[in-house]
Parts: sequence; C-alpha cells; structure tokens
Amino acid sequence: CYTNNVNYYSYEPEATKTKNISNKRFYSTIPVERKNLSPHWVTGFADAESSFSLKISKKSTSKLGWHVIPEFRIELHNRDTYLLREIHAFFGVGSLSEYEDLNKVIYSVQSYHDLSNIIIPHFDQYPLITQKKGDYLLFKQAIELLNKKIQSDINNFQEIIRLKAAMNWGLSEKILKEFPSVIPATRPAVNFEGIADPNWLAGFVDGEGCFYVNTKKAKGYLTGYQVIMSFSICQHVKDEFLLSKFIDYLNCGKIEKSSTRPNEVTFVTYKFSDIRDKIIPFFQNYPLHGIKFMDYRDFCEIAKLMDNKSHLTIDGIKKIKSLKSGMNRGRIHN
Repeated sequence: CYTNNVNYYSYEPEATKTKNISNKRFYSTIPVERKNLSPHWVTGFADAESSFSLKISKKSTSKLGWHVIPEFRIELHNRDTYLLREIHAFFGVGSLSEYEDLNKVIYSVQSYHDLSNIIIPHFDQYPLITQKKGDYLLFKQAIELLNKKIQSDINNFQEIIRLKAAMNWGLSEKILKEFPSVIPATRPAVNFEGIADPNWLAGFVDGEGCFYVNTKKAKGYLTGYQVIMSFSICQHVKDEFLLSKFIDYLNCGKIEKSSTRPNEVTFVTYKFSDIRDKIIPFFQNYPLHGIKFMDYRDFCEIAKLMDNKSHLTIDGIKKIKSLKSGMNRGRIHN
C-alpha cells in the first residue's frame, strides 16, 4: 500500500509572523521556497475548496461612495494549516490567517496586481473544470475592469455589480436595496472538456473525496460483522455530468442520489476489487497532500486486512474497528 515519508506535523513556514491579534496569526511574508505541488493538483483542490468573490462596500472617500475588493480565497479547518502554507508557498503571493479559536485557516489574495499576474494566469493555464469556472470567468472580467481603474465611472461600476450578481449566491439583500434594478450578467457556459491531468483529480479528492469503512452487524458472518469499504465524491447536482465522467475515468463506480438531499449527487464505488485494484493504485501514483492522506493510509491498511481475509476473524474485525475509529471525524489532530 502507498506510503509517504512526509511528516505532516513538522512543516513550518519560512514566513514572518506580522500580527498576533487575540488568537489570530497572520502571515504575509512569502516563503522563499515554492513547495512541490503539481499545478494540476492545485487547480483540482481549488475546484473543490476555493472561492472567487467581489466584496462591495460603502466608502465615503471614493468618488462613487463605493469600494470593490476582489478576493481569491481558500478556507479550511486548521488541521490542514500546513497544506494552506504549501499553497501559499506555491503561489508566492497573498496572506495566510490562522484563527486558533475558530479552528480555521484562510488563504487570501486581494491585490489587483497579484490576482492579475499570478492567480489568473495560473487558472488560465490550468483551467478549472467544475461549474466554479463560471464564477472564475466572471471574476476575471471584474479584475480586468478594476485594473483599468474605472471604479469611479458609474456605468462601469454597475457592470461590476452585474458581474457580482451572476457569481456564487448573487447579491446580498443590502446591495440589492442599493441597486434594485440590476440585471445579472450572463453567466458563461461551462462545458466539460475532460480531465487534463490525473493530479487534478487527486487535488479534487483532497477537498471533496471520502474514504469510508462501514462495519455493520450481520448474522451471516462468524464475527457478527460485515465490512463494507467505499470511496465517494459528493457535489452539487449542477456538477452531476462531471461526476458521471469519473466512472469512465476511474473505470468503476456509479452515481447515487438521495431523496433527502435533492441538490446533491455522489460518485461512489463499493466493490472491493475496484477499490483494491483501481482506487488505491490511483492515489499511489497521484498522491494526496492534505490531511485526507491519513484517512487514505488507514483505508489501505483495512483493504490489506480485507484482502488477507482477516475481516473474517475476531482479531481482524478488532483491528479494522480500531483503524476505522481514527478515520475522518474520529481522527485526533495535534
């Protein structure tokens, strides 16, 4: 089974701590060395976890009385702090804020210059493929307008409002009250053109994948338990077509829908031979980099026990339950 020599708790940034406000730590100095992340992995992870947004607020000192702050952002639980430090190092721009009391860490890029010269060129060269690409393309249009310094022009400012209205969840009630007649910009169509590199999928799984083991009581087994392994990726139904393509790409799995969660769709595989022969080898060749690697590692150990038929013994079931108890939400993070 795949093993990794990375010590997940030894990475320290070569950044300078510039602020310490209550339980917030903020890094803005860029680490000297870019970490060895595949750019395709970075895009896959961004497809899963990032957001592109336009923050619009009143500002009395500006000509129009409004101010626009564009932001590329990734927010994670602080157990993945080291991973955001590596992404910070990869791009070489932006800031990293750690909120210890809220158990979260945020990587943010707001500079017009950095967005125009680092972030946008990256996603142009290594494109997003989920429906998030639509938000990115609208965001890119807004950056082009902002770089022309036309915020002081009411017509162009309203165009930015139109772009924001078509992004993410649209305009807030507060902004809608100020611009009640705004017509959202046309949202770009996002057509699936294939997965350009396997590392994209590794990055996407680092954000959205799940390695799960179910041990359920079953009378037909000498141990009293049946072990079912599964690998799944859950998304909003708007990306159902993309998830259906994972079936061909990984040569296994199926699409499941839940009547209680009509807006969600899941790619999942339960077949042990597919997990052993297709899923596990895939991530051996294209490694995970986040805390999810630890779940994958335990998942591999359980698969090994299953392959050796240890799950049919009392001792084997105990080992599997012990490994399962420390996976996903059961994992204790130091």
